[in-house]
Amino acid sequence: MEEKKSHKLLNFFIIIVILLVLIVLYSKYLGTKGLIVKEYRVESNILTKNFSGIKVVHFSDLLYKSTVDKEDVEALVKKINILKPDIVVFTGNLVTNTIKISDNDTSFLIEELSKIDATLSKYAIYGEFDYNYSDYDKVMKESGFTILNNSYDTLYYNNDEPIYVVGLPSSIKETIDIDKSFEFYKEEDRRFVIVLVHDGKTIKYLDESDYEVDMILGGYSLNGSIVIPIYGGLFKDSNSYKYSAPYYEKGITKIFISSGLGTKKYDYRFLNKPSFNLYRLKAQS
Repeated sequence: MEEKKSHKLLNFFIIIVILLVLIVLYSKYLGTKGLIVKEYRVESNILTKNFSGIKVVHFSDLLYKSTVDKEDVEALVKKINILKPDIVVFTGNLVTNTIKISDNDTSFLIEELSKIDATLSKYAIYGEFDYNYSDYDKVMKESGFTILNNSYDTLYYNNDEPIYVVGLPSSIKETIDIDKSFEFYKEEDRRFVIVLVHDGKTIKYLDESDYEVDMILGGYSLNGSIVIPIYGGLFKDSNSYKYSAPYYEKGITKIFISSGLGTKKYDYRFLNKPSFNLYRLKAQS
């Protein structure tokens, strides 16, 4: 009887070990590849009808040369263009900080990111690794992106009723100047506001301000990289603050945190494929 029990326990232990090995192998070699699009419908009574139906594509944490290679970048650009977006935003960490980026890599990134088509505009902000990449500004600007850094842009479409896109720097590396970024803001003439952040910690500055915004788009956390059912993302730190999951809602503010495309400290993804987001804006009548 004792021998049968020991045999069952040994079998159970072997099965657990095999499952763990398979999960690790999947997370490293299959979980980090493939690209999905997460689609969201964003309805607002602040949004004016001229912007109703606008498509916004949001990608983050490309982390080129981590688990992302040239083919992955090419696939990303093609998939974005298939969606025919009106606005494209990038919320930081273009490259990894562990591998040297060559001049050829820089030329490749400019060539590919230039191919991203947006009918209205393309915007970018800094992630914490972008401060160490001397060609970041060059890549984004020559690719047609407007870099927002404690600043905003006024976006018009079809008439004189605008929306505003605000870009904040990474609070890990730079001081956040909320008042400067919201110089346009008039409570008596509220317009639809999209805020680009990199890390969740930056959202804290918005939480503590008096500015009301409609969408916050961020990255950094990779949604925890390894996602455990019920528990959520495994790899989180204080720079994510309390924003590491894909979606949050605070009053009228909808907060979206991209799972990103590459990897950082650990080259693993589980139940969390590389992805970018598509938002379809809808004006509520």
